[in-house]
Amino acid sequence: MVAAPTSLPARALPRGRAAARVDAAGLHLLAGLIGISFAARLVAGWFRSTPNYFPDEYLYAELARSLIESGRPSVRGIEIGFPSLLQPLLTAPTWLANDVVVSYRLTQALGALAMSLVAVPVFALGLRLGLGRPLALAAAGLSLAVPDLMFASWVMAEPFAYPIFVAVVLAGTAALSQPSRRRGLVFVALVALAAFARAQFAILPLCFVASVFLVGLRERRLRAVLREQALPLGVFAGAGLAVVLVGVGRVLGLYRSALDGRADPVELIERIGVNALVLAYASGWILVPGALLGLALVLGRPRSRAELAFGALFLTTAVALLLEAGLAGAVEGAQERYVFYVLPLVAVAFCVYASRGWPARTPLALVTSLLIAASSQVPLAGLTAAEGKAQSPFLLAAFRLEEALGSPGTGSLALAAAAAILGIGAIVLSARPALATSIVLGLALAASVAASVGAVAFDNRNSASVRAAFLPAERSWIDRAGFNDVTLVRGADGIRTEALEQLFWNRSVDRVVLLPGAEEVDHFQSSALSLGSEGSLRAEGRPLTGPVLVDGYGGTIVLSDAQRVASSQSYTLWRPNGQARLALYLAGRYSDGWLAGIGRMYLWPDQRGGTIARRVSLTLTAPAGAEGMVIRFQEPGKRRRDVGLVPGRPETVVFDVCSRGPWHITYVSSIRGFVDSRVVSARASEPRLGSTSCPADSLRTPPALPVETA
Repeated sequence: MVAAPTSLPARALPRGRAAARVDAAGLHLLAGLIGISFAARLVAGWFRSTPNYFPDEYLYAELARSLIESGRPSVRGIEIGFPSLLQPLLTAPTWLANDVVVSYRLTQALGALAMSLVAVPVFALGLRLGLGRPLALAAAGLSLAVPDLMFASWVMAEPFAYPIFVAVVLAGTAALSQPSRRRGLVFVALVALAAFARAQFAILPLCFVASVFLVGLRERRLRAVLREQALPLGVFAGAGLAVVLVGVGRVLGLYRSALDGRADPVELIERIGVNALVLAYASGWILVPGALLGLALVLGRPRSRAELAFGALFLTTAVALLLEAGLAGAVEGAQERYVFYVLPLVAVAFCVYASRGWPARTPLALVTSLLIAASSQVPLAGLTAAEGKAQSPFLLAAFRLEEALGSPGTGSLALAAAAAILGIGAIVLSARPALATSIVLGLALAASVAASVGAVAFDNRNSASVRAAFLPAERSWIDRAGFNDVTLVRGADGIRTEALEQLFWNRSVDRVVLLPGAEEVDHFQSSALSLGSEGSLRAEGRPLTGPVLVDGYGGTIVLSDAQRVASSQSYTLWRPNGQARLALYLAGRYSDGWLAGIGRMYLWPDQRGGTIARRVSLTLTAPAGAEGMVIRFQEPGKRRRDVGLVPGRPETVVFDVCSRGPWHITYVSSIRGFVDSRVVSARASEPRLGSTSCPADSLRTPPALPVETA
C-alpha cells in the first residue's frame, strides 16, 4: 500500500458559467426527483387508513397534541422526559385542526416531504466527492427508492431523521476535509438536531471522534487533525461531561431502558450479521460488493481528503448503528428501522467505486461470492415469520412475495436466486465499466422500487385490516359523541392495539384505568381500579366519574344507572349518573359472541349492603361439530347445573339471583376449540337483566368475590 501524503487535496468543485449551467440543470432534475417521490409517498400514505405501529405512533401524536395545547411534552396529562422532540414540534401545528383525520393526513404529508428531501444532501455529497452530476443524481434517486421510505406515512421520527442523518455525514465530510470554524459549527448543530430527532443518534459524536482518528492516522498527522477539529471535539467533550453530570438515564428519559441491554458476544455477532444481510437486500443487493470495495478504496487509496473523510464517517456510523440495533430494541428480529439510514451512503460508495472504472475485479468477485454464500445460508423465510419482520420494510416486502407465490419458502428461495444472478451479472459486466455502471444502477433502482412497492402494499393492507377489526366507520366516534375527559376502562383480556386505536383517533379520551387483571396499554402510568361491594369503581382512592369507555373485548360489562351512548367493535361509551358502578360482568364472553372455555359471571347490588333480585338470561349455541357439549355452571354453595347443547340449536339459560351483596357463578365447557388463537366453546348472547321476586328466606350472603375489591 502506498503511504498517504501529508495532506490529501480536497476535491475541487467546478466553477464558472458552464458549471453554473450544469448545476442549474442538476438542480432541476433533483427537484423533479423530489417531486416524484413526494407525490408517490403522499398517495401511498393516503391508502394507509390508520396507524398500526403502536405505541410509537400514538406517543408521537400525543406529544405533538400536548405541545400545541399546553406547550409541554406530556401523554394523557402526564409530563414525560422525552429527548427526541423534533417530530412532535414540527408536526404540532397539524393538530390545530379539529378533525383527527385532517391532522393525520397533514402529518403524513409533512413526513412524505421531509423524507423525500434526503435527495438534497445525497446529491450534494456526491458532488463534494467529485462524482459528477449523473452519478450524484443516481445516488439521490436510489436514496428515494429504498423500501424504508414506507416510514414516510408513519407518525414517527424516521421521516425527519433520515435526511438529517445524511446531512450530518455531508457536513462531517466537509468539516474533516476542509476544516474551518463555520464548517465545524454547522456539523455540531446538525449532530444536535439529529439527536433531537432520534435518541439513537446521540452516538454520532463518538463516531466523529473515531473518524478524526482514522483520518489522522491515515494521513500520518494525527496531532494536526486533532488541532483542526478542536472546536467540534471540544463541544462534544463538554456535552459529554454535562450528560455525565446530569445522569445518562435522566437525559435519555423514556429511552433509559436501552441501557439495560445485554448480549452474549456470539449472539451480538449473529444479530449484526442478520441486520447487515437485510440491509444488503434493502439496498438493492447488487450495489453492495462495489460499495464495500469503494469504502476500502477511499480509506486505503483516497483521491482526496473528502473521500477519506466520507469513508471514515461511513464506516464508523455503520458500525455504530449495527451495534445499537444488536443491543437495544426488539433484538429478536431484524431491526432495519435502526440501520437503514446508511443506505444512501451505500449508493454513494458504489458510485465512488464506479467512478474509478471498476478496479479490483478479483476482490469484487470474491466479495460477491461471499455475499451469495451468506444469502443461501440465511433463508429469509425464517426472518419473515411472526413478529420478526415488524421493523423491516424489506422483510415485509419479502413476506408479501411469499404470499403472492403461495408457498412458504418459495419467496425466500426466489430472492436468494435473484441475489445470486445479480451478483454474477455484476461480475460479468465489470469488464465493461461504463455499461456496467448504468445497468447495475438501473437494476438496483428496479429492485428497490419493487421492494418499496411490496412493503407499502403489505403495510397498507395491514392497516386496512386493523381499521376493520378495531374501528367503526367513524374513527373519531367518541369525539363525535360530544364528551370531554373520557376515561378508558381497560379489561383483563383487552387487545392493546385496539385500545391505542381509540386513544389515537379520539382526543377526548385522556385517561386510562385498569380493571383487576388488566395490563397497561403503554409505558405510561395507568391507575388500577378497585371495586366496591356495590360495584362502584375507584381509581387512586377517588370515585370514577364522568363518561367512561369500557373495554368489552374479553368480557361483557354492563354499568348500573348509566346510559349507553355509542359503541364500536369491542368498546362501549357510557355516561354514568354520578359514580361509575358495575351491574354485571360476564368474564370470558368475547365481543364477537364467542364464550371462553372457562369463566365467571358477576352481579352487584344497587347500593352498599343492598340485595340483588335479578333474573339473568343468556342464549347459548354450540358450534357445528361440537356434539355432546355441556356447559357446567357452579354457584358457590349450590349444586352444579349442567346445560347440554346441540349444534345449531340455541338454548336459553336463566338464573334467578337472590343475594345479599355481590354474587358470582363460574362456568366451564366440556368441549373447547380455537378461533383466532383464542380458546372458545359456545356462542353466547349478551346477558339480559330483568327483575325477579325473592322471598326473604331465599336471600343469602355469598362468599367474597374472587376479584380485587376496595
